[in-house]
Amino acid sequence: MTKITLFFLLFTGFIYSQEEQKSLTVYFNSNTFSINLEAETVLNSFFSDEEITVSTIEIDGFCDDIGSLESNKILSLKRANSVAEYLQDNFNLEADSYEGKGEIEINSSAENIDEIREKNRKSTLKITFSKTPKKVDPTVLKTYSGYKKFEDDLKIGDKILIENIVFKGSLTHFVDEEIAEKELSKIVKYLTDNVSINIEIEGHVCCISKSFSDARDIESGKNNLSETRAKKIYDFLISKGISKNRMTFTGYGRQFPIPNTDEMLNKRVEILIVKI
Repeated sequence: MTKITLFFLLFTGFIYSQEEQKSLTVYFNSNTFSINLEAETVLNSFFSDEEITVSTIEIDGFCDDIGSLESNKILSLKRANSVAEYLQDNFNLEADSYEGKGEIEINSSAENIDEIREKNRKSTLKITFSKTPKKVDPTVLKTYSGYKKFEDDLKIGDKILIENIVFKGSLTHFVDEEIAEKELSKIVKYLTDNVSINIEIEGHVCCISKSFSDARDIESGKNNLSETRAKKIYDFLISKGISKNRMTFTGYGRQFPIPNTDEMLNKRVEILIVKI
């Protein structure tokens, strides 16, 4: 075996070892193929993870034993197709295959037959993906010369980066609540000491397909993550006594990435001075 061949095998084995497999199951209401809220939650919780890269998706649809074999076959296919369309519409992901498997036979004399039938109204997903943890050092953004500090002589149009604020993937929750509150307290002090100043809180996200204007917020179920993260800061400042009349918040999605920087560092919140 040549060295090149050995290297190729080792390299491909390394790549392969980085891939993982995941099975998901979403359930449907009786005689329907619409994605319900519970199914949305299951799908969003996995596919909104900013750290995963999906390689393959295989979807199978199933039915309970009520109805004819032919109608159940059709319904099971519609269920699989509904999941495929949901992933395409919300995450720009295309299923490699989707199939209707028809009904799942059960023993009609089973004591918990209703519960069994409920669990058979489903679609299952077999997913191959890789996961790359994103470790972000927010202090790197300090090198971006466009930002000002609260201690600077600020004027209308100046922007301040909220440093050391790191959000959990696809959520408005902070990775470290204690550090986040310490940083946000600096804004509270500045606004308390400068009562004539009004601000806009601006949220930004990273790492999304160009076909989407914003990332998906798992909790809201909408593609408005930059806005909900900005509102998180807005709500915190209100809770600390800053008047809502002095603040607005908005989400810009990925419209304004910082030039020449790591993509993950575009996941940020900024303060814009709008009135002195």
